[in-house]
Amino acid sequence: MQIDRRFADYALTGGFFLICQLPILWILDYRPNIGDVLKELGLATGIELNPIITGIITGFASALAVIAVFVVGLILDLSASIFRWHEMKVFARHLDHNSEWMTAFIEAHKAYCRPDYETFRRVIREPPPRRVAKVFTWQFRIAREYERLLNFFTSYVLGQCGPAQLTLMADQYSLWRTARAIAVALWLLSIEAVTLSNLGLLASLVIIAPITWAILGLCLLIIRGPYSRLCFTLFSLLYTVCEKQIVPQKNAEPPAP
Repeated sequence: MQIDRRFADYALTGGFFLICQLPILWILDYRPNIGDVLKELGLATGIELNPIITGIITGFASALAVIAVFVVGLILDLSASIFRWHEMKVFARHLDHNSEWMTAFIEAHKAYCRPDYETFRRVIREPPPRRVAKVFTWQFRIAREYERLLNFFTSYVLGQCGPAQLTLMADQYSLWRTARAIAVALWLLSIEAVTLSNLGLLASLVIIAPITWAILGLCLLIIRGPYSRLCFTLFSLLYTVCEKQIVPQKNAEPPAP
């Protein structure tokens, strides 16, 4: 993944999250006057500011704003693992759909991925527990297997495909990472709205609750859509690579007597 692309994604998601905070700050009537703050510090007299101080403050504030946007985007990207369970379910459906040819691929690389493949498919089919604490424990049981399988499939495709296929894969991967971060931003926004509503700072919970559920539903769509397209691309490229390797082997085998 190119570094400049990751920074662009962080800027996009971080800026999106900060922009989402503006309506809430406006509703809370939080609009501090920087001029009044500077007057209290003795840095301003009346309305006019010292030009040197103005330039320093403007440059410092701009640098902090840029850093804040990137840091927020990075935190959102790191926090996206909270939706990993939904991604694992999508990944499991793609494994089932491609099980006919995937079995031979796993068998050919059984020293690395067969235990993870078997464990993941077995546990993902079990009904999840009802208690929240046990749900996280149950998810953690196969999180490592899921990540190792996904990384192995991705590494295999990257090592065998050409530049055109790699560009397609990189685009889908970048879109998935960005969509996850945006979903986390919306999820945090819904939690913030519910909390402020309970504190009596926003509208009543009767009005906020349906909006929150709609945002959570949108989060699931944002997560599953790009990740499903990524899996379609990943498994399609993996199948193409496997066919290129299997067909020459079949042609090289001597005919049966």
